[in-house]
Amino acid sequence: MPDERIEAAVTLRPGDLTVARVGVHVARTRPDKLALHDGVRKISYGQLDSDVEAIASGLVAAGVKKGDIVAAYLPNCIDYVEIVLAVARAGAVFSPINPRFKSYEITMLLKSGRPRVVFTTGDKVAMVADAAVQAGLEQVQIVTTGRAAEASPQACALDRFMDVIRRPLPSVDEDDCFSLMFTSGTTGSPKGAFGTHRARMIWVLNAAIQYGLNEDDVYLGTMPQVHSAGLTLTLIHLYVGATVRIMEHFDPLAFLDTVEREQITSSLSVPTMLAMILEAFDKGGRHHDLSSLRRVLTCGSPLPLATKKRVIESISSELYDYYGSTESNSMSVLKPRDQLRKPDSVGQPFTNVEIMIAAADGKSQSPGEIGEIWCANPSVMKCYLNQPEETAAAFTGRWFHTGDLGYLDDENYLHIVGRLKDVIISGGVNIYPAEIENVLLLHPAIFDCAVVGVDDAKWGQAVKAFVVPRQGAAIDLAEVQQHCRQRLADYKTPRHLEVIAEIPKNIAGKTIKSALRVQSRTEHAV
Repeated sequence: MPDERIEAAVTLRPGDLTVARVGVHVARTRPDKLALHDGVRKISYGQLDSDVEAIASGLVAAGVKKGDIVAAYLPNCIDYVEIVLAVARAGAVFSPINPRFKSYEITMLLKSGRPRVVFTTGDKVAMVADAAVQAGLEQVQIVTTGRAAEASPQACALDRFMDVIRRPLPSVDEDDCFSLMFTSGTTGSPKGAFGTHRARMIWVLNAAIQYGLNEDDVYLGTMPQVHSAGLTLTLIHLYVGATVRIMEHFDPLAFLDTVEREQITSSLSVPTMLAMILEAFDKGGRHHDLSSLRRVLTCGSPLPLATKKRVIESISSELYDYYGSTESNSMSVLKPRDQLRKPDSVGQPFTNVEIMIAAADGKSQSPGEIGEIWCANPSVMKCYLNQPEETAAAFTGRWFHTGDLGYLDDENYLHIVGRLKDVIISGGVNIYPAEIENVLLLHPAIFDCAVVGVDDAKWGQAVKAFVVPRQGAAIDLAEVQQHCRQRLADYKTPRHLEVIAEIPKNIAGKTIKSALRVQSRTEHAV
């Protein structure tokens, strides 16, 4: 009698570039190889494949059809990864919900995506159920994760959900949608971006080559899986047959302990995380042996030069800084050899990616001239959810408009100067916040900062800087302004400064400047 699992999987065609196939090859050739480890639970590639097949069958049995949305409102965990792969294998579309979101935010995403199934933890069931009612979802199935999850009147436990007769699964094509990822919403409400299997897998393949990954790697996943980069780095390592070590919550000391104890070779962290790791290293972590760490990847926001130098000296000399977005995915990467030679750059385009700097009329700018960053990228999104006008406005032919401002230098290295919507126009002159932020971060007492424009009766807009002091440091506002005057033209020097405890950031580590503009109520005019 044929194996039911194999019979159910025959729709996975070997030649297809689909997320549905991630891990399948290793499950067939090295089923006992360790795939996922969360510090307590470990599963092999063989077990991963079996679990994914069971969850995919559960989705089909629950009535999920090809193209339906399936959401996950979960922290980093093994179940999360299995669910992503199962949704892909069932031909559905995976849509993550930030585990930090509250009821109102969940309601908005459920109303937009209208998922057929939502996976969550037992303690979040009531909130998800209420959000579903508020969103007008009558048919949604809630499934609680964890092998000890208990069923409730509002939800089905994952074990029971998986305990079904294996069903034939639909064929999955490269051009089918794999994900519905919501943008970070740094300047307003998030938009849902559809991405295809082919788009994600080209990113997977290019990155595996770019970073030199292989089956001997052990990847420490510190980034939230809800973030596109955090999820994709997990998929990349599983695709090459590496081991993925999952951290539910980021902790800098735990990071150092885990790297040493488990001989971690790869890691992805946003600049804020790297700064916290360096602080932990200074406060007693110097005895840790981090020699196994072959490469460190960072993304999300510019990495200050001082932090960059210390990462190279203390954590790993193989530092990669890449630039991307939810809609366009990876666009460029600054390689280890260029980190100190081109410290203000985010590198050169990824393989098969073209980058153009566009003037207001859409014409290409010359090297050194600032304009909007456009990219032609095989990993770019397909469209925005229910927003055809916004989709049309985001493209000019094959070029996607990123909304970021930057320039290419004479060696084709990309430099970011800010968001198009964040440009400050003071007295008719364009001021780019990123330049001022880079200068502020050179001040020894400043841990983090952000620059925005505020209304000014005389100039139209004036520069305001929000600064976070280093632990134990006192920031003299006049001194900070003098620090800026020594390095910037007078019109770029902040006219207003405010000391705050924390810069608001999204899960990708990007500053939410819209929140700062709302928060900007106590101004210190200098």
